[in-house]
Amino acid sequence: MSDSKTAVAKKAKPASVAKVTVINSAAGTVSRARLRKRHVYLIFSFFLFVAAPTAAAIYYLTQIAEDQYSSRVSFSIRSEEAANPLDALAGLGQLSNGTSSDASILNEYLRSQKLVEDVMEEIDLRVLYVKPEFDPVFAFDAEKPIEDLVKYFERMNYVTFDAGNGLLDVESFAFSAQDAQTIATAIMNASSGLVERLSRIAQEDTTRYAKFELEAARDRLKEARDALSDLRAKELVIDPRADLESQMGVLTALSNQLATALIDYDLLLSTTSEGDPRLAAGKRRIEAISRRIEEERDNLGQESLSSITGDFEELMADREFAEQAYLAAQVTYDSALAEARRKSKYLAAHIPPTLAQSSQYPNKPLWTLGVFGACLLIWSVLMLTAYAMLDRR
Repeated sequence: MSDSKTAVAKKAKPASVAKVTVINSAAGTVSRARLRKRHVYLIFSFFLFVAAPTAAAIYYLTQIAEDQYSSRVSFSIRSEEAANPLDALAGLGQLSNGTSSDASILNEYLRSQKLVEDVMEEIDLRVLYVKPEFDPVFAFDAEKPIEDLVKYFERMNYVTFDAGNGLLDVESFAFSAQDAQTIATAIMNASSGLVERLSRIAQEDTTRYAKFELEAARDRLKEARDALSDLRAKELVIDPRADLESQMGVLTALSNQLATALIDYDLLLSTTSEGDPRLAAGKRRIEAISRRIEEERDNLGQESLSSITGDFEELMADREFAEQAYLAAQVTYDSALAEARRKSKYLAAHIPPTLAQSSQYPNKPLWTLGVFGACLLIWSVLMLTAYAMLDRR
């Protein structure tokens, strides 16, 4: 009897079927776990949404994607202006004027379309960025417009800016080490050109007002000299004051001669009789000198000579004042030029464009991990959403 029961038990337990049991805590019974259709869908979706994209990314990164090389250049703006220790004390109570620094302007320039255009004048970026024959992710399509080239250029050139000390660092990527160095050099040259333009504009702003004043003073001096020359040509005199002084000298000499003649006449009158012919000669001499004095006084009192002398003195005063103003403007302009030269700016590269010896990009493990993580996240969200919808049905 016991042998028959043992045979029945062995017959009820096939050797080819593995037993997987679970405990139903609610019913207190044990049931078999079976591979259901949703489990098959879950595994299939994992391979479809996670494993396949990750494998495709690994194949692309290892077999298709071209190696990228980097070149780094770091620079800053320097000025020849000497620092005054008193400037720090003078600026303690002042607020910022709100203007951007030259380094901030250069930082904006390095992220603009103008930089791409300036670099394109030196090298052809489209030729350098389309070298991979088939690389839809990292290579650039030469048929795309300048706006797409600017976006691609920003992706292939990483710019960092330290606002504290004004240092700018640029790391350029390309599909060969020489191309990366060439692009970094072109960026540095374009930045240097911008700094030179900013320096020239600052110098022109510094000297513009001084130059305007100098030109105005020069024109004023020229007008004063021309007016004086016109007066001399019109009146046929070099210096009316000299003519006036000459006439005054003649009048003074005649006055002295008249005084001498009067004294001689009085002396002769006291020593001789009235019929002496010398008295008549002395009297005629006195009369002649007196008439001459009257004529000279009439000449001095003429309105034309007084007017000419007055106009001449006015023009001479204008010329002297214009000469002094011109000399002062010339000194101011020379000082402005010296100040502008002292404030000249230039680009100083403390790290010149480097030449890579090996490719470091793209970072294949990082890209693979990123693709896997993103696909896994998307797959997890989709599966959780699907199971939540099935559980609510």
